[in-house]
Formats: sequence, structure tokens, C-alpha cells
Amino acid sequence: MNNLDTDWQKTLNIFKNQIDDKIIFDSFFTTLQVKDIIDSDVTITVDTQWSLDGVSPYLEKLEEIYNTLTSGHYQLHLETEDEYNNSIQQKNDLMLFNDNLNSDLKFENFVVGNSNRIAQNASLAVAMKPGISYSPLFIHSNSGLGKTHLLNAIGNYAKSKDPFTKVLFTTSENFVNEYIQSLSNHTIDEFNYKYRHIDILLIDDIQFMATKESSSEIFFNIFNSLISNKKQIVITSDKPPRDLRGMESRLVSRFASGLTVSIDTPEFETSKAILRKKIEIENVDYPITEEVLDFIASHFNTDVRELEGSLKRLLFYKLICEEKRDCIDLNFALEAFSDTYKNQPIQKKELTVSNIKKCVADYYNLTVSQINSKSRTSNIIVARHISMYLVRELIKDISFIQIGHEFGGRDHSTVMKACDKVQKKLEKDLNYRQAIDDIKNKLV
Repeated sequence: MNNLDTDWQKTLNIFKNQIDDKIIFDSFFTTLQVKDIIDSDVTITVDTQWSLDGVSPYLEKLEEIYNTLTSGHYQLHLETEDEYNNSIQQKNDLMLFNDNLNSDLKFENFVVGNSNRIAQNASLAVAMKPGISYSPLFIHSNSGLGKTHLLNAIGNYAKSKDPFTKVLFTTSENFVNEYIQSLSNHTIDEFNYKYRHIDILLIDDIQFMATKESSSEIFFNIFNSLISNKKQIVITSDKPPRDLRGMESRLVSRFASGLTVSIDTPEFETSKAILRKKIEIENVDYPITEEVLDFIASHFNTDVRELEGSLKRLLFYKLICEEKRDCIDLNFALEAFSDTYKNQPIQKKELTVSNIKKCVADYYNLTVSQINSKSRTSNIIVARHISMYLVRELIKDISFIQIGHEFGGRDHSTVMKACDKVQKKLEKDLNYRQAIDDIKNKLV
């Protein structure tokens, strides 16, 4: 017997000792059953309408005893068994909704690198054990870096393990529109029931809910209900919770109460791995040289969508090109991108620390401020170390102490270790060496 049944039996025993007419108790109250509790509403069923009429006058007294026993503020609701069963059937019908998941977006085809490893690991953890450790999970990044992919991967993985898991993927914009429609159609109760009985709620682009007060209010209540019932919520945004302008502070506080992770711009190695995965998915049956992959990964890696678009452009150019080619080489790629990438030599200019940092920052789609910062994000560290190395190699007679001063006042030993790391990696990693050569070619 669960706690709900136990509390109800205790309530009936106390009430039995307080009622004067034992015949009434035996006739009407012995068939009462507690069915469920949602928020502060407790549903009690009786066998017939006749019994319901007999119990109703005593409902307030039963409610008083129940709340005293549980130290709660519950409201008791009476229904006949038939009414309750019909209600359950209607509610089950409500839960037969489209989960909106994209079945193609899975963990298996999500390319993991230093820029997204933490976000991928956290997503897999909540998919394996929804509602246990990290709810809510808040993922933020610029557009096109894989947030939506991870949301869908969570839902698809959870359903593959348990097909009866109730999962819903939606955008905050669709949530608001659905809420407005439910108000217009007078179906707000059905809307509330649906969202409060989801096992995994996946909300994309929560920033669009900012300034929408009524929608934020109902989302706040749904959010609290799901969290209190140990359900899983995963939210994505283009900003971390603290930077969501126009969002209610209490919602921001709830978002920040779970685990917050970010996705960074893909570094060179991850960009190249993404290209390989896309080539595999496209079933390309002719070789594409490493130089081409290096070129795309270096110049079109602002986000995953840009990488995908550049590859599609290359494959389309191959399709319409009349000249038959057994493989795609760098010269062909430069032709394909001739209107967006001008393969013109950069005029030589005086080598300065600022020029070198700017060139490295542009190569890795970062800012000079990020390179100078204290950030320990992997792609920023790589760019910072390469910048220090190139400054030491290309500028004559500059000391480690001077370099440290130019990079945010770092100690000379930090610069020495960074240069040493770059030198060692150059000897082992061909792609890394190619990246540095590309940068040097732009500088000298």
C-alpha cells in the first residue's frame, strides 16, 4: 500500500470514529477509493451516483481530516467510478500526440570534439537517466552549432530504450502559439494536462519566450510541476540563463538551478570530422583530397550549417561541371568557391603582435579579446598557444616576458610552456602543422 492509500485509510478511520450514524458509514464510505493526486487535487471515487450524493455532505470534514494528517492544503474531489474511467480514457487520448522528434538526429551521427564534448556528455547522461541528475539541462550556443541535434538525440535515445516514454520536442514559439490557441478554443485544461504529464520536455530556443508574460507564467507552473515530479526538462538558448534579457527573473533562476553547458565554434579538427561524417552520409563515391577538407574546415567553420552548405555547394559544382574528374582536388574547390573566397595573395605587412593575434583569431573564428582572456575553453587555448608560438618565431628578439605582457599579463613560464606544447604537437599532428602553415602564409 502506497502513502496515498495509507493516508486515506487513516482519514476514513478517524472519520468513522467521529460520525454518529455507523450505517451511513458502512453504506457509503467503505467503497471510497483514492485514485490519484495532481498538484493539490486529490481524486476520490465512489461506486454509484447514489453513493456520491450520500458522501458529498461530508466532503468538507474528510478534507479537514486529510489535511491535518498530511499537513497539506489539498482539495478532495468526488467522482463515480464510471466518470473517473471515462476521464482517464480522455486523458490517455490527449497523450497520443506527435513527439515532433527528427528521427535522423541521433547521438550516433553527432560529431564530438573539444568544442561540444561536455554538452554531448551531459545530453547523453540525461537521455540515459531522465530526471535523475540534471534537470533542467540548459544548453546554450550561437546558432547552428548542434543544440537542436542534441535535443532530438536525447528524445530518440530515451524512446529507443523505453518506447512508452512520453517525449515532446517543441520550440518556445510553438509553445506560445499552442497556449494562445488553447485559450481561444477553451481547451486550456487539456493543454495543462498534456504538458504536466510529459516525461521528457525538450524546449528549443527559449529566448523567444522573453517578454511574453502570460506564456511565461504558465510555463513557470508547468516547469515546477515537472521538476517536482522528477521529470526531465532540457532547454536550449543562444545565451546563458543570466543573459536572457526580458525573461522573468524567477524563470532565469529555475533555468540556472540545473546544469548549464555551452557549445563553442568547432575547432579545425572537429570541423574536419564533421565534413567526413557528412561525406559519409551523402554516400560520395569519389575521393575528396585532404587539402580540400582542410580548406573548407579552415574557411567555412563558423558553424555546422556553414560547413554543410559549403560541402553541398562543392558536390553540386561537381555535379554540374561538364569536365569529368575522378576526384575533387584543391584547384577544383577554389573554382567552386571562387565568388566567395578570393584566392589572392595577401599583401605583406609589418609583423606585429597585434597582426599575428588578429590573423590567428580570424582563422579560428574568434576575437582578439578571447585570445587575451582567461578563458580555458579548448579552442581558445589552442588559438592562444599558436599565437604565442608564432609571435616568438616570427618577431625577432622578443622575449618570453614581453610576450606574456602582450597576452594579458601572463607569466613568462606560461608562454614558454605554450610554445613548447605547440612545438611538440607540430612534430606529431599533420593537421595541426597544416593549420599553422596556413596562418603563416597569411602573415608572411
